[in-house]
Amino acid sequence: MDTPRFRTPKPTPVLVHASLARLGRRLARARKLRELTQEDLAHLSDVSLSTLRSLEAGADGVALGNFLKVLQGLNLLDQVEDWLDPRRDPETVNFVERRLGSGG
Repeated sequence: MDTPRFRTPKPTPVLVHASLARLGRRLARARKLRELTQEDLAHLSDVSLSTLRSLEAGADGVALGNFLKVLQGLNLLDQVEDWLDPRRDPETVNFVERRLGSGG
């Protein structure tokens, strides 16, 4: 019988880790501006206290769904609509320029 092989997780790239840390600090600031404790926000967001603490610490193992639940708890979920907005993607702009340039 074969032994299952487990992959060793790859380390988080430095730029990704730095982005997660910034998001965590912003999340903590937004919570504090609303005068919420971590316990309050975890309850409002329907996530565990340890999940919220991990998010605020910039941990990389938290599910995106939990991050979105916390944004909803802060009434900031609408900001997600700006993520990956094609109008802000340079490749979308390049594609449109190429199409317009070849059709003229």
